Amino acid sequence: MMADILCIVTVIEGIALLVVDFISFVYQKITVGIELCWSVFAFVLILLGVVPGLSDWSRVIPKEAVPAFLLISFVIIFSFFYISCAVSQLLRKNQELAMHVSLLNQENEIILQKLKDRLSDEEEKE
Repeated sequence: MMADILCIVTVIEGIALLVVDFISFVYQKITVGIELCWSVFAFVLILLGVVPGLSDWSRVIPKEAVPAFLLISFVIIFSFFYISCAVSQLLRKNQELAMHVSLLNQENEIILQKLKDRLSDEEEKE
């Protein structure tokens, strides 16, 4: 009985992870590569709860430890998900800053070229 509950909750946890992952991707809180990794992990969780051959692991856990196991697995999975969202946002900001630096360097080169042209024009006038 507890093994069945553990499998059902694992499937629910996988579906919740898949939904949260998709919503985070839609709102651009997570990059494509990280989103795909979490989607694969969510599908693995769903398969671990649904496929009878893969759900034998649920019978190994003692009945008394099931609530603690579920709580700890939920906290660990969503903590790692939160950390990966933070890393993803930092990667996006880093890429944006790199683009800004590139544009500033390009603008700096244009200003230096104009200055050189102006200086050469003044030397020619003298």
